Amino acid sequence: MNPQKFGWQHLTYLAVFVVLMVVSLILIKLYAKSEKAKLIIVKVVAALLFIFVLWNRIAITVSNQRWTNMIPNSFCGMSSFVLSLACLFGKKNNEVLHFVYYLSVVGGFIVMIFPDFIESYSSFFHSITISGLLHHTFSFYLCVLLLVIGYFTPNYRKWKNLVIGFMAYITLGAFQISVFGYDDAFYIINPVIPGTPLTVWLIAVIFGVGYILLMVVYEAVRRKLANKKTAKIVALEEAHQSSTEKTENKVIEIPDKDNK
Repeated sequence: MNPQKFGWQHLTYLAVFVVLMVVSLILIKLYAKSEKAKLIIVKVVAALLFIFVLWNRIAITVSNQRWTNMIPNSFCGMSSFVLSLACLFGKKNNEVLHFVYYLSVVGGFIVMIFPDFIESYSSFFHSITISGLLHHTFSFYLCVLLLVIGYFTPNYRKWKNLVIGFMAYITLGAFQISVFGYDDAFYIINPVIPGTPLTVWLIAVIFGVGYILLMVVYEAVRRKLANKKTAKIVALEEAHQSSTEKTENKVIEIPDKDNK
């Protein structure tokens, strides 16, 4: 019997991942204090992600005996690839992250929880299955890591990056369909879930609305925390100033030795 979504193998995989993710993030937060240490950790995780994406593409290419399969034709596959390169060769909070981050964290999480491809092969450790799970998992993990250590900071002013990145994906997908002869790419023609209208065009609208709501909530929380921090600093400065003034105004009487 083929592995099943939410079967014991899938659930065991998720449980192990969650434990390792939580423990590793806590340790990183506690002990990785310098920027150099944080950078090394990001590079290592990004390198592992790149290896898993490459493994997945090679496995798919060998299985289908079609060299063009080396080029990802899905949002998750391409986003994992781009995210790994953005972290390996890009700087902290670079422009590419401001579009690929959102696609990677959403796609990685959804496929990690609902990996429909694991039912296509007889073994959970089939090369395509396990490499697909690993690259989605590490894509999600890397996104969480970037946020936790401050390597990436959401910014609504960078919304154009998301639009440009999305259009680049669609352009690549159209090229793959027209030149490589794919039946579909990036869900331009066929829906994500058969029998639904969830092609890329509807997904783009849903994703756009979700992005706007996320930015509104994020900015509200960020400004509230910033105001609290500012108020605390002002209060401490006022208390310090008041204490200094009292010290300066205090009169210390020294006894006159001649009057003894």
